[in-house]
This record gives sequence, structure tokens and C-alpha cells, in this order.
Amino acid sequence: MIKKYFIPTIYIKNYRTLNLEKLREYGIKVLCIDVDNTLVPPHTADLDDDAKTFIQRVKDSGLIPVIISNNTGKRVQGVANQVNVDFYSFSCKPCKYNYIKILRDKNCTKNEVAVLGDQLVTDILGGNRMNFLTILQDPISDIENTSGKITRKIETKILATLSRNESLKKGTYYDNM
Repeated sequence: MIKKYFIPTIYIKNYRTLNLEKLREYGIKVLCIDVDNTLVPPHTADLDDDAKTFIQRVKDSGLIPVIISNNTGKRVQGVANQVNVDFYSFSCKPCKYNYIKILRDKNCTKNEVAVLGDQLVTDILGGNRMNFLTILQDPISDIENTSGKITRKIETKILATLSRNESLKKGTYYDNM
């Protein structure tokens, strides 16, 4: 049971290595992107040039980038405004509420959405519960916000279980598409 919910479709080092064309080939139209430790380190307000370029690449590829985060509205809006994309804050990932809202707002199906994030317990679990394509990346910083510290402890135990049966090994990147 643990495998079903915590194994990402794709595991990459970071967003820079994500093959956007391949996502389009698989019918993805919307890319839901986490903020903290996916695009920016926690407690960092400004996107760096790499993150801005990535969001522009997503747009240029024909995908619709959407920011989704468990963080506050002010923080998430500040990040989203830098790249002019829609955002969903206080998402309580892995809850489905904002993912369902995205499906409705973007007029798409579950098969047309991918989730990119750095945490198994929030991003991957939430995306897998919705039957979305899920993309795990390594965190871009060792620094965690308060909720990140809690979920990383849980994630460490899950990773230990998954690596024992070789389902997911930290640092071993793959594409299950």
C-alpha cells in the first residue's frame, strides 16, 4: 500500500532537468509546482533567474504552470506574481481540495495534470491521490520551514521502507513514464 501513494512517476535531481516536451507528449497540460524547496529555499522571497527561466520555459512549451503550496497566501502570491502565474495557497497538501479546484479552473482532466515537488508526504502523496503524474525532485536547500521539518521526519521513515524493497532510492533518478 505504501508504494501506491509514495512512489513518484518521475524522480529528478531538480526542475532544471525536467523534460517538458516529454510531459506534453504524455498529454500533460497543467504543471502544478510547489514553492518551498522546489523553486526557492524556505524563507526566500525572490525567485532566482533559474526559477524564472524555468517558469518561462514551461509557458513556452505550451504547458500551464500553476503554483500550489501549503504556505501562506502572502508568500505564495509574492512568488507567483514574479512570474505571472495562478497560485493556490494554504493547500493542505496532500488534501485534494485545491487540486480539484485546479481541475475545474483549468478545465482539464486528471490525465492532463502533473505535480512537481520535493516532498513525498505532501506533493507526491497529494498528486498520487488524485491520480496525477507526479514528479519528485531533491530539495534545493537543507533548510526547512517548521512544517517541512515535520514532514521530512515522516519522509525519512517512508524512504527507509521504500529503499529496502528498492522501490525508491534517494539519489537514484528515474522516469517511470
